[in-house]
Order: sequence, then C-alpha cells, then structure tokens
Amino acid sequence: MDPIDKLTVLFEKFPGIGPRQARRFVQYLLAAAPALRGDLAEQIRALGADTAQCKQCYRWFVKDSKASSLCNICGNSGRDTSMLFVVEKDADIDNIERSGYRGRYFVLGGTVPLAAEEPARHMRLRELLKRLDAADIKEVILGLSATTEGDHTRQIIHENLRPLAEAHNIKISSLGRGLSTGSELEYADPDTIASALSSRQ
Repeated sequence: MDPIDKLTVLFEKFPGIGPRQARRFVQYLLAAAPALRGDLAEQIRALGADTAQCKQCYRWFVKDSKASSLCNICGNSGRDTSMLFVVEKDADIDNIERSGYRGRYFVLGGTVPLAAEEPARHMRLRELLKRLDAADIKEVILGLSATTEGDHTRQIIHENLRPLAEAHNIKISSLGRGLSTGSELEYADPDTIASALSSRQ
C-alpha cells in the first residue's frame, strides 16, 4: 500500500470520517506547503509526549511541569467532590463546564452497543464502581447522549450502581428534559445542558 492509501485508511479511523472525506484530507496535505505537513507531524508527536490521562476521571490533559497524575479539574480542591458527572467522552466535559457545573467527572470511554455480550468491554464500568466505593460521593449524574445506545448504556450503569448506591446512600440521577432525542452531549449548547442539569431526576 502506498503512502497516500495508508494515510487515507488512517483518516478513515477518525469518528464520522468516510473514505471520500479521508481522501480529501490527504489531497489537501499533498497540495499544502511542506512546513504545514511538518508542523502537523510534530504536533501529533507532541500529543503523545505532552499529554496524559487523568488517573481519577480518565480525561486527557496537557501535563504541566509538576508532572501531576490528575487533570486540572480533579486536582482543584475548590470543586464539589460530592457530585460525579458521568460522561461518554472527553469532548462532553468542555460543554458541561460552560453550563456552570462545578462538581467532578468520570469519562466512560464510550457507550455499549445494543448487541454487545460483554458491556464492560465497551466502557470503564469497573473503574466507575471502584471510584464510587473509594470517594465521598452523594450524587452520580448520568450525562449520556439521548440516543438508543446512550439509553442502553444508562440502564446498564444504573443496574450495576444500584447495590453500591443503596449501601452508601448515593443518589443516581439522569439529565432531564432539554436534550432532544438523538442528540449528543458534545454538540449541545451550555444553556441546554444547564436546563437538563436543573431538571435532572
């Protein structure tokens, strides 16, 4: 396989990118200045060297000189440690932050397909249970997308958290109305998220 086809295949692995769009990316890079291609390659290398995954919430963050294992949110003592917002992916957190929420987070790493035989393989369920067992959390907010897979994942999490929640008196809530069916949290505006947060149940 030649370099053009190899790079096209790699771009196809990106979320929402099909073969035609992947090929367009490659054609753009072929026509771009060598300096741009060099800068892109350097930034991809830096992405691995200068970032880390938070040991507590599992979001990716840029490492600072202190080489902390926690991101700036988990390492912030001013955050409300009694609330844990469970999201599918890192991108969801940016929008939620703009809505005014000031608790902590946990990134699941995805949703569970309807036909999945082993749900735990598609998300960090064990890590979530461990987090709840070790922290003084009073409420878990399931902030998953209003999609079929999001609803399916929410149900699985709820069933697995129930025994622990009952034992530790933890409230499990879900975002209320405001998010339309089929919408992903990543693309919702801050006002919509704030409304869904205030009407959670």
